[in-house]
Amino acid sequence: MPHGPGPSLAAAAARHGLSALVADHLAGTGRLVPEALARDARAQIAYGLKTKRLTLQVVDALAAEGITPILLKGYALALRLYPDQPLARPASDVDVLVAEGELERVGRALGRIGFVRHEDAALADVFEDHHHLSFAGPGGLVEVHFRLIATLGRACFDDVSLRARAREWTVDGRRVRLLDQEDEFLYLATHAANHAFLRISWLVDLQRYLARAGGFDWARMATRGRKAGFHTAVTTALELVQRLLHVSLPAEARRNFPHSRVRQKVDRRLFSSALVESAAVSNHRVGAFLVRLWLVDSPSHGVRHLFDGARRFLRRARAEG
Repeated sequence: MPHGPGPSLAAAAARHGLSALVADHLAGTGRLVPEALARDARAQIAYGLKTKRLTLQVVDALAAEGITPILLKGYALALRLYPDQPLARPASDVDVLVAEGELERVGRALGRIGFVRHEDAALADVFEDHHHLSFAGPGGLVEVHFRLIATLGRACFDDVSLRARAREWTVDGRRVRLLDQEDEFLYLATHAANHAFLRISWLVDLQRYLARAGGFDWARMATRGRKAGFHTAVTTALELVQRLLHVSLPAEARRNFPHSRVRQKVDRRLFSSALVESAAVSNHRVGAFLVRLWLVDSPSHGVRHLFDGARRFLRRARAEG
């Protein structure tokens, strides 16, 4: 975000969930922190504390049912990528991944702490068309994934294998699981692409992950990405991190996630610094839909993406009309 300290910087940082991180950077370099930015940063840290509390509450509730979830994004990721100030990188909700056979117990556990299922009128069958169930409650929103992600023409990971690869971890003394690091990076990149790179904070997460990861197996990651149908999405995410955040990718990454000249030319326009910062395309329903179409791995995924998009549009229109 190439702004100097002032209202435009504060607005851009708030839009992309970076207020607290930008304020910390300015203060650390002895520069003035604009009041609007400082105000947004305080609000963001307060929200981060709320998300932390909800994360721990959910983990405790599931533990009472004998379920150890895989934590996705959120507080568990912030603890590792932003250890000096994890609350400076809050999430808008809490995401957990569980086995489909655990969903009934998960719903029971969340019900005991005041959460109720939130239905999406655009989905005829959430288990066919989507990857998570949403629960709303007094602490915020919880998304319970029964698949890691299914998008871009119903592309999806091999969830049985990635759950088997998940690693043990603890968050504030509570036992949880995390994705294998190659799976986690693929997921973070795919999630950002699925939202048409709406927030620069998701690219910053990838930048931090690359800086802190202990030796990616890029060939293995590329194989998993291709098998799932997300290779193009991850390639694009890596190109944006390299170009917009000035990250030098290792040669093995560039070799396993090559970016064609045609795509480079299109992406430099579609994901220019100005368009990514303004979110003019990604924040537009049709624009984001077309971006996701550009990111599919194959024509068959593209056809399914168009078909599913049309169905969701008609269902939502009927529900709202």
